[in-house]
Amino acid sequence: MSTTAQTAPPSPLPAEHPSRWSSGPGAVLETRGLRHSYGDRSATTLALDGVDLAIAPAESLAIMGPSGCGKTTLLHILGGVLRPTSGSVLHLGRDLAGRSDAECTRLRRSSFGFVFQDGQLLPELTALENVVLPRMLGGARRSAATADARSWLDRLGLQGMHDRRPGQLSGGQAQRVAIARALAGRPSVVFADEPTGALDQSTGRAVLDVLTAACHDAGASLVMVTHDPAIAASCERTIAMRDGRIAQEFTREGSELARGMGAVREGAWA
Repeated sequence: MSTTAQTAPPSPLPAEHPSRWSSGPGAVLETRGLRHSYGDRSATTLALDGVDLAIAPAESLAIMGPSGCGKTTLLHILGGVLRPTSGSVLHLGRDLAGRSDAECTRLRRSSFGFVFQDGQLLPELTALENVVLPRMLGGARRSAATADARSWLDRLGLQGMHDRRPGQLSGGQAQRVAIARALAGRPSVVFADEPTGALDQSTGRAVLDVLTAACHDAGASLVMVTHDPAIAASCERTIAMRDGRIAQEFTREGSELARGMGAVREGAWA
């Protein structure tokens, strides 16, 4: 499938090229003709306008674009949080539209992990309990969920902090807990919405390194929304959205990513 927009993006963005991820077979997630609008007949805002996208197993993908371009809406639809107005979202070949709300909830608990900008940890629970709770809600036994949670917290450098509550953790430590929570259920895809946005540059870089390495080690795909070109450059592929469409795509192969990120820095997407 093509990710070519109906209107060409402005210079100095590089010309588009065929995507090696643009065909569906083997994709962990795929969208076909995805459209989404908000509002009613008297006032409708088109957030997504015919998005075709395929995400490979264990691929890391960054989604960039100006505010209002549809990137967060796309992330929420891919994660089964929001249903599209039209079009298809396939997880391992099965359309999410054919699933009930209860099935989508089970899918999010069993196959998807989420990391948010502010972590969204429960303040009254310890770090360990924040990781254990979603696993138990998904049907895991407490003993197994606790063992997995301890293992992930330790792997992410949080030894000795299992019993601390979020208010007793630094911003970077809290985001590591959120990453452990996202990965403890062995998801096929981790969705991250501005995961370093609330952190200083050095802490954000460290958290990003932890996130990408952990997803790689777990064999999980990573889909990340970010405004930061340096953050996007850590992913294998970056798509730039504009007016609800995928307007450009860059990969780490060759020099196209550097050129594309340069265009973003120069304000082509501001």
